[in-house]
Amino acid sequence: MPTRSLAGAVLLLALLAVPGWAQTSDVPTVTRTVALENARIVPAPGQVIENGTLVMRDGLIVAVGPNVTVPTDAERIDASGMTLYAGFIDGLSHAGVPEPKSSRPQKPRYPGDPPNDRAGIQPERDVRTMLDPDDGSIEALRKQGFTVAQVVPHGRMFPGAAAVVLLGGETAADMVLKGDAGLFVQFASAQGVYPNTPMGMMAKFRQLYGEAERRRRMRNRYTENPDGLSRPPYDPVHAAFFPVQTRQRPVLYYTEDALETYQAMRLQSELNFPLVLAGVNQAYDSMTRLQATETPVFLTLDLPEASDDSTGTYDPARRTRTHADREEEKANLEARQQASRERYYGQAAQLHEAGIAFGFTTKETKPGDLHAHLRRYIEHGLPENAALAALTIRPAEILGLSRTLGTLAVGKIANVVVADGPLFDEDTQIRHVFVDGRQYDYSDSSSPKSADEADEPAQAVGTWAFTVASLQADVSGTLTLTGTPDALSGTITNPLDPEVTDLKEATLNGNRLTLKFDAKDYGTVTVKVQISGDRFEGTYEVPGRGTFPISGTRDD
Repeated sequence: MPTRSLAGAVLLLALLAVPGWAQTSDVPTVTRTVALENARIVPAPGQVIENGTLVMRDGLIVAVGPNVTVPTDAERIDASGMTLYAGFIDGLSHAGVPEPKSSRPQKPRYPGDPPNDRAGIQPERDVRTMLDPDDGSIEALRKQGFTVAQVVPHGRMFPGAAAVVLLGGETAADMVLKGDAGLFVQFASAQGVYPNTPMGMMAKFRQLYGEAERRRRMRNRYTENPDGLSRPPYDPVHAAFFPVQTRQRPVLYYTEDALETYQAMRLQSELNFPLVLAGVNQAYDSMTRLQATETPVFLTLDLPEASDDSTGTYDPARRTRTHADREEEKANLEARQQASRERYYGQAAQLHEAGIAFGFTTKETKPGDLHAHLRRYIEHGLPENAALAALTIRPAEILGLSRTLGTLAVGKIANVVVADGPLFDEDTQIRHVFVDGRQYDYSDSSSPKSADEADEPAQAVGTWAFTVASLQADVSGTLTLTGTPDALSGTITNPLDPEVTDLKEATLNGNRLTLKFDAKDYGTVTVKVQISGDRFEGTYEVPGRGTFPISGTRDD
């Protein structure tokens, strides 16, 4: 990780090593001033500068627009073919907070009244004391374009206070943008002790909140006029609620289903504290209440995938059923599962249509799945501009940091994502990320070009024998491609229908071949493979049925 004093030198070396990012020769010295020129710039959702320049100096954006005068001390970077976006903001995660080593908890003497730490009641903890700038989770999230995250401690019911941090920096102090950002709460009980049910956790919340209110009033009365009064005792657990009760920070409640969302909102209605919800799985079942209360949301990016198990639970009676009965049962099960997934995939669009302010949380989501899940929300009705807003301006608003984050504007922190195409295109890659003006390079310029990146595309024309693997039995077919690399056509013998079928699409990009054709009773099948010489491997996706491995060899 580059230090601040060496950031300019490291940036210079990185740019000289990356093709297409050549530095011009008229820059006299290396400084912390950087100009990205000839770029497509998206300052905010719905705004585009087709050929512009962005200048950063000492961690701030100092100029952005189509006609920018570049300072003489700036490193001038040709960003032709690149698109610039404001850095993404994660509404809730554990980035930079190492997970503590698990140990078997001791059984308390009184399980009905355990010590606070054993019960997972630790609201006095501050995540800033737990940050590790070298934790691998920071790099993993930053590679996906995230430059800021609201981070929370690991724990059970009351893990502690959140902080908003930059996903870059030499020390924990370098990273912190806003401390004591929210009181993190979740329905996660400690095993074997009270409270260990949702109702018990709600009761414990009410008890702690009420006692904290009593102690806060005692403190205020003593502060206003201590004459004749004993000094009130200090209790860190109850004191952690004081900023919530004075509305200086919200309760940041993580919920995993519609019932938990309802229970968190019920507590808010009873106690009248500021609430931000995160996770909110099954948001579609909470939409009316969310809209009525205008509760801000950090929606989960952890989406369900199609099940790999098509056999279901074993039922002895199935042995007496006909093959047609079993196939009908299987189809009905798959249809119900698909309908459930579709509801999940459509919940972001529903939030948008309802006018509910929302960002995203990456908690429980693998970093490598984030962009695929964003595209899934878009495919199910979320407009691209709304998706970009949920990554940038909306979380900045919810966190109270719109003056410094969320857009590419003069005076804001230099958090910039540099992509090699439109953000939500499947083939777009994030090449560079600037956090507080520091550059992190994700272009793999040190390795030789793969067939994908080679100047000449792979040879796809010819006849191929292929096999699609499934749980029941492998099925085979033949693919015939004709034409030129940029104008392919052909036919395929479809394993779902033995008749020869014309391809409706055949596209070759480097060594990546994409085919689409219509299968009777199934819809449009998509085949994506990578060619290596006379072999290919990839996926065979059937709508409503799943994705299966495919491999093939050239026959001629």
